[in-house]
Amino acid sequence: MNNYWVFEDVNLFSLICPHKYKGYEQDHPFISFQKGNYIYFQGDVSSTIFLVNSGKVKIGFVDDKGEEYVTAYLKKGEIFGENILLNETHRKEFAQAVEKNTSLCSVTLQQAEELLQGNKSFTTSIYKFIGLKLKKIERRYQIMLFRDTRTRIIEFIKELKEDVTGTIQLINGEILVNNPYSQGEIAKLVGTSRPTFNIIINELEKEGRIVYQKNKILLKNSFLLDS
Repeated sequence: MNNYWVFEDVNLFSLICPHKYKGYEQDHPFISFQKGNYIYFQGDVSSTIFLVNSGKVKIGFVDDKGEEYVTAYLKKGEIFGENILLNETHRKEFAQAVEKNTSLCSVTLQQAEELLQGNKSFTTSIYKFIGLKLKKIERRYQIMLFRDTRTRIIEFIKELKEDVTGTIQLINGEILVNNPYSQGEIAKLVGTSRPTFNIIINELEKEGRIVYQKNKILLKNSFLLDS
């Protein structure tokens, strides 16, 4: 996957968002959310696909014990709530704005079908998108259930190397990976605390395996050889 939400050069945001189509944009304003606002709750009726125009959205769920688990942080150009295309009737997760002035485009199932009528490439792309997304979430659950915190963090860094655009391989064989997440966000995604995350990152740096910087992680050869 070159991009988590784009397949076979088909950009789902451009295909679905009414603002990309003449005659729709004036009657379809973006919806704004402030930091901490919920877009929908777990268990709500499913009726809309959302596309992130600006800001950031947290996706997660709460288990029977009241524990919150975060499965994704979404930025501009990414979509969520797409399971209505699989006849989902109620939300299995919550969606929450985590940055101020988060702006979303909302599209009903009927609107999506009207906009995409006759677009054969979309059908293939959206189902591949949903399938790969489910596999990614399932793999993350397996890692969280059966592996220690250090291994979960290492596996997450490996996922970044595979999923994030802008990864650069240096002449010496090392790899520079773009990291769109804060330390706190990664900690939640791997099911640990921020202090524990920092301790393990410091250990990996002292071992000469990575160099952790804001928005980037340098993967040293010793890290790559063990991957």
